[in-house]
Amino acid sequence: MPADSSAGQMAPEFASDEDLLDRLSARPHEVVYLVGSAVTAPSRTGEPGVPRVDGVIELIRGEYQRASELQRFEAALTKEPDNRYQAAFRHLLRTRDQDVANAVIRRAVLLARRPSSRFPAPPAVIHDHEVCRALEDDVEGWHLPPAADALGQVLARAPAPSRPLVLTSNFDPLVAISVRRAGGRAYVTALHGDGSLAGVDGQGCLVVHFHGDWFRTDTLHTPAQLGQDRPKLSASLAQLISARTVVVLGYSGWDDVFTRSLIATVHGGLAPLKIAWAFYPEDEAAIVRGSSRLLEALRPGIESGRVMLYKGIDAHTFLPRLAERLAEPTASESGAQHAGASGARPGESGAQHAGESGARPGQSGSFFAGESGQRPIVPPTEPDASSSHAAGSLAAVLGTHAEAACAPGTTPPSSSSGTGSQGHGASGMSSGTGPEGHVASVMPAGPNPFQKAGMLGLAARSYVARAADAALAEALEGGANAVVVRGDFSIGKSSLLLRADRAWRSGAGAAVCLLDLQMMRVDDVNLFFDEFFAEVGRAYGQTFKTWREVQTAAAQRPLLLTLDEFGGLTPEVAQRFVPALYRVVSQLAGSLRLVVTTRDPIAEVLASFELSNPNLGDWLEVELRPFTEAELGQLLALLSPRARAVAEAERATIRERTKMLPKPAQCLCFNLWKDEAAGASDADLAARVRKKESYR
Repeated sequence: MPADSSAGQMAPEFASDEDLLDRLSARPHEVVYLVGSAVTAPSRTGEPGVPRVDGVIELIRGEYQRASELQRFEAALTKEPDNRYQAAFRHLLRTRDQDVANAVIRRAVLLARRPSSRFPAPPAVIHDHEVCRALEDDVEGWHLPPAADALGQVLARAPAPSRPLVLTSNFDPLVAISVRRAGGRAYVTALHGDGSLAGVDGQGCLVVHFHGDWFRTDTLHTPAQLGQDRPKLSASLAQLISARTVVVLGYSGWDDVFTRSLIATVHGGLAPLKIAWAFYPEDEAAIVRGSSRLLEALRPGIESGRVMLYKGIDAHTFLPRLAERLAEPTASESGAQHAGASGARPGESGAQHAGESGARPGQSGSFFAGESGQRPIVPPTEPDASSSHAAGSLAAVLGTHAEAACAPGTTPPSSSSGTGSQGHGASGMSSGTGPEGHVASVMPAGPNPFQKAGMLGLAARSYVARAADAALAEALEGGANAVVVRGDFSIGKSSLLLRADRAWRSGAGAAVCLLDLQMMRVDDVNLFFDEFFAEVGRAYGQTFKTWREVQTAAAQRPLLLTLDEFGGLTPEVAQRFVPALYRVVSQLAGSLRLVVTTRDPIAEVLASFELSNPNLGDWLEVELRPFTEAELGQLLALLSPRARAVAEAERATIRERTKMLPKPAQCLCFNLWKDEAAGASDADLAARVRKKESYR
């Protein structure tokens, strides 16, 4: 029973992790995830990641060089032993300023980076926001702990109409990055003052940072900052949480804008609120002792059955189980998306996630840098080196997956493309390709040719040309001005799009502009147009600001414009952009070729933009389908002889596990290559083929 509850009140009941798993599996797309620091913090000691309280305090301590300054800093910490995080930032703000506090958070977030092909060694200190944006766009250069990795898979699998939503007190970008790495789309909004979310609109998963962002806004830490009155944000949060089930993971219920909105909604009783609050401890008495005030504030909802409490929820083991469960119903569907699970087995991480509600009193690691530590409330992509064309925002995700360079027994990949002459049906085939499309074997002593995530750069030897490559070449050579490459998530649309200029004979002399709409400001019309014209101008080595400049340049030198994730435009942007773009494409005839990627048929995409103009209907569609047996064989042929022999013997298992989709097949081959390079036996390799986690 809570210590401050009135006599006669029943102690709250707690459901189990299995109960929560069943609940979220039943209706996975009708939830709002509220996540705190435990979801993006390292799952075990020694992993890269945003540091815990002690690590952040150490970063702050580094700001003081004089002995007298250090002495005053230590005295400030000593005065508040139970709130060292807030005490440290309060002292920092008093003796330095908010800009220094923001810089500390940037340094903390950068500790979650890992080497990538684009940023082999990112700087430890960054003051340029464009560098921060480039680092964030380099999705393969971040270490994702199991919870964040699995949450991204869950959100990426959600159907478009469900509009997944994540609310977070964290400053780091790992949730949005995990969604994008899993093949989904994510966009963020960051608030450090008052503001409504009513005008925020976009396609994909919305991630709301309501305590600020690691580089876009100021970051909030102290009680004075977190306690500020934010009525517009409070009202819009209340509206959001009243429409779906709120699933609370790794969040401690501090006196901030979200918890106030939550409690107000619970006590108001006007909205059909549903809350699933997950606590880390298994011990119910420990939860009651550590969170008595929160539980008392939630009591009206608990008694009405609108608030359900769950115990023993370790985010780093629970979320991978949820991702695994949600993948099961679609495993037999043709063309199902395999976004990939984290592969972490339940029980691997038993560490307590400090910062999660119910943390044991007196522990020094109670919170992480991404989450405030205020007291509980009182209830009231760069292009491949072989490309000669300018590239736009798509450049941020090109290149070999970072894990490939770290595989045992490998060396860094070569920067040369190794690409021979290209026919229409073999666009992008690598130097490993022999006569008649057969792929020569590669010894395991070389670099791992396979990738576990991300598009396949022009130098990627494991790119396998499919029927869609020939269809795209035929469409461009046949005079189609606007081509749609259509297919499900992670089926290879972006990798094919990267090779569009090779499928077009005129592409050799054309200006090529590669744009990934996931990396553009699709939430603001004016900013979107600014970015669009700037990127097209960059392809010509000029500065563009208008459609007329685009037309003039393309009339003199052909332009190939590719737009990845075309369906990710917001209606507001699409209604101004698409008709103008289509008009310019039509006027320039063969001087401007447009290639876009979508998940759905173009008619459905245009309808989602609320565009019904019949003059926009002349798009030629190329569908990207799963591997054929021959195409899968080409990929397996890149394995070294022993692994290839094992894979061929287990071909039926591979067909079943991959559903003939390229991403799980790439993951398997990556793992087989790595295992053999590490000295695995044939039996070990066969066991690898049979494991589900080998395909993620």
